[in-house]
Amino acid sequence: MSGKEDVFLEEARLGQRTQVLVDCEEIPHIPRLARRFREYTLVDIAHAVMLTEAGVLKEKRGATLLRGLLEMFEKGKDSFPWLPQSGSFLVQTEYFLGERVGDDIAGRLQTGRSRNDQSAAAERLYLRDLLISIAKQTILLQNAILNHAAKHAESLMPGYTHLQHAQPTTFGHHLMRYGAAFERDLSRLESTYKRANLSSLGGAAMAGTSWPINRRRTAELLGHDDIEFNSSDAGGFARDYIEEVVATLSLLMSNLGRLANDLYVWHSWEFGYVEVADGLAGTSSIMPQKKNPHSLERVKALAGQASGWFPSVMASQHGVLSTDLNYTFADDMMTGIGDASLQALKLSVETIDTLVIHHERMARAAGAFWSTTSHLADELVRRYDLPFRVAHHIVGRFVRDSINDGKTPADVRAEDLAKAGREMAEIEIDLSVEDLRAILDAREFLSSRASEGSVNPRETRIHHQRLSAALKKHKDDWGNIHRHTKKAIETLLVRANELASH
Repeated sequence: MSGKEDVFLEEARLGQRTQVLVDCEEIPHIPRLARRFREYTLVDIAHAVMLTEAGVLKEKRGATLLRGLLEMFEKGKDSFPWLPQSGSFLVQTEYFLGERVGDDIAGRLQTGRSRNDQSAAAERLYLRDLLISIAKQTILLQNAILNHAAKHAESLMPGYTHLQHAQPTTFGHHLMRYGAAFERDLSRLESTYKRANLSSLGGAAMAGTSWPINRRRTAELLGHDDIEFNSSDAGGFARDYIEEVVATLSLLMSNLGRLANDLYVWHSWEFGYVEVADGLAGTSSIMPQKKNPHSLERVKALAGQASGWFPSVMASQHGVLSTDLNYTFADDMMTGIGDASLQALKLSVETIDTLVIHHERMARAAGAFWSTTSHLADELVRRYDLPFRVAHHIVGRFVRDSINDGKTPADVRAEDLAKAGREMAEIEIDLSVEDLRAILDAREFLSSRASEGSVNPRETRIHHQRLSAALKKHKDDWGNIHRHTKKAIETLLVRANELASH
């Protein structure tokens, strides 16, 4: 036992801390330290390996220090004897090591570094691994989206704007809209990862260190792509990489929320287009008929809260002088953000994978309320050489009169369109009723779309091919990233054990 009565670094300079400060500053940080236990310990091991290899620590001292750190790593967060009053991982580690290998060895771990670069390094590892996990789940979601889109490239349904029937579409085309969004999310995640996966170790407090450390060696040991060069930047004073991660996750959550909201509305009896699996739903405590789409409701709720993530993180880091230590002293936000993002993705993956799609009901609704009349206006332009605005007015009057007469697109009369032509433009329209009803047919509308990326099933399949190829590349890229970081940590632990055995 070290026999220390005061575990705080401030003892020599300031004396004992008050219980109020311990209760309000130190103790609230302990849950965050527990969630980052692996990352902090790996950072300590890499630093100790580098100090030993560089000769800053004598071989015997380095071996003893590493044995203590490896014991700590193997013990894990659940078995680690946490000091209940300290919210500093440095203090927790030095106290643990002091009891195992003595204070003389324990106190040498901090040679050539500060808590600033130590904490920044641990946070970067945590964010790096979080992004890898997020990307894995986003790839699974995109795969589920593309699978359904391929099956339903011709599954007719109403398209909506303002939640009103707009123009016919297909369920596959609608899903590909989300496929495009999740493709952008995957690209953003990969770009964000490159800036997050940089090494902070060696920045020290802000000015670097006089010790002959090897910053690139610790970066290599931890699987980083490079170092954050400027010592002050590396030391944790410009943590825009945290803001970038949060912004990227906020955008992803926004896309998840929009998808969940669409499906949530379509899950209602009035629509009846889709249905979540029974295992993802709940019922009422009083109304036994209810099937409430709980998975969608959870994603919607988390996505709503996510809209506040970015301004919260920005506010904690903005407006301070020279440092971003407000983030350090604030409550832990990143752990909750990471957990919520993973939960929303996992729920979305299972929901889409098991989604029941009532495509016949969608198809019946597709042309039920005049959603093809823009095509009729186009045909009037083509056949009668009219300005589109004139054709728009004619069709608008035709729809109004037909609705007033209780008619639907299935039982329209050609004379009603002719009447609207005379009233609105003083022209004679001589379409037959068969021709008129064919123009207003919802499936005919799909095949009439000629523009690139339209609801024509041909265009949906082309888009599907492109996003499938992009998804394969994302799978390969993230697979390589995961293998690289995993191999680096494995190699680090092997090297640490080698040095510890001396």
